[in-house]
Amino acid sequence: MVIALVVALAAGGSVYALMKGGGSDDKGGGTNSPGPTTGAPTTAGPTTSGPDPTTSQPTSSAPSDGTIPAGYLGTWETSIDNATGHNTRQLTIEQGDVGDTVLTLVADGPVAGGGSYHCVFTAELAEQPSGNGPLEIGPSTVSSGEPLSSCSPGEATEVTLLSDGRLRRAKQGNGESLTYTKQ
Repeated sequence: MVIALVVALAAGGSVYALMKGGGSDDKGGGTNSPGPTTGAPTTAGPTTSGPDPTTSQPTSSAPSDGTIPAGYLGTWETSIDNATGHNTRQLTIEQGDVGDTVLTLVADGPVAGGGSYHCVFTAELAEQPSGNGPLEIGPSTVSSGEPLSSCSPGEATEVTLLSDGRLRRAKQGNGESLTYTKQ
């Protein structure tokens, strides 16, 4: 388990160094495009058949160097298809405590009128998770963006580990969410 955690943290650091994004999770894509949105999802993720997933209780407790249950850690992906085209999201959750930057989101996609955006967002753990989650994540900030005008900070979100092994990130209060699959 220790080796898996070290590999997950190393992969998260590598992904963080490579990631930049914008899209439906945080605002990006410019003012003329339905690209990235504010710090949280604005469109539903890919649909799946079968019953709606319910939240699960991750079996791993949080390691001693942070408060996030191990089941949340790692890199997660999803995509959004809208009027401008195919948009991708890569979300990485790293171990940390309240106030630490634990979430990195890279959003990429096309903008209306041609071209593309690439935005990187980060966000802090806002509250100590109770038991095995969910994670309360504070508003996101823009770490970098191309073009920077396509990327806007986002709202606070709640991250939940689902019983089918996927992860749901939802805006607090309005229910808009995206569902991610672990890499």
